[in-house]
Amino acid sequence: MIRCAVRTRAGHLHDGNQDRVATDVDRGTFIVADGMGSLADAAATAQAIVDQFPRRVWERVTALRGPDVTRAVTAVAAELNERVRHSARSGPDTTGAATALLLVRDGLALLAHLGDSRIYLARDGRLQRLTEDHTRDGQLTRFVGMPGEVVPGVSVLELRAGDRILLCTDGLTGSVDDQALAELLNTTDEVDGACRRLVEAAAAGGAVDDISVIAVEYGVRDAG
Repeated sequence: MIRCAVRTRAGHLHDGNQDRVATDVDRGTFIVADGMGSLADAAATAQAIVDQFPRRVWERVTALRGPDVTRAVTAVAAELNERVRHSARSGPDTTGAATALLLVRDGLALLAHLGDSRIYLARDGRLQRLTEDHTRDGQLTRFVGMPGEVVPGVSVLELRAGDRILLCTDGLTGSVDDQALAELLNTTDEVDGACRRLVEAAAAGGAVDDISVIAVEYGVRDAG
């Protein structure tokens, strides 16, 4: 059984929310995308990514234990990258987005990300960050829509009953530290309540960027 909850909230940097999220419990796909900065196509780019990336990965990756998982995800990311670069309304190379994708299948979790959107695992009262930011000197070094070769971070995790996985944009992590994330994810009974408390904590922490979170619970979590 998979349970999930979603929250997204506009920040103060832009006229509207440039984050996009999508979940499909039946297919086991979950994704956040953060349109870059104040670029004109940022929200449209993020929407294209959440519309296309999960579906194409779900179709292309046949077995999460197979040797070609990373190659298949990278190929999908490269195709999407070129589409974003050349279809932007403002012209080539004028938009992009960070993204984090989760695919749950047969007791395994496939993780793929580009940029500074993150994925965390809450297990047995602890929190583990499963992704490393693709940044240097405050700038993204990898993102969908970038020039050149695009290489997503890809990994596969064996799940346990009660695991919670958090996908989030940097609007959350820029104002809520990992210790607070761990407490909120591990002590809140329901994933919807966890999402609500995470967004509230980010807002209280002074977040100015858009905040988006998806909390996914795998199996049954023990009471308490």
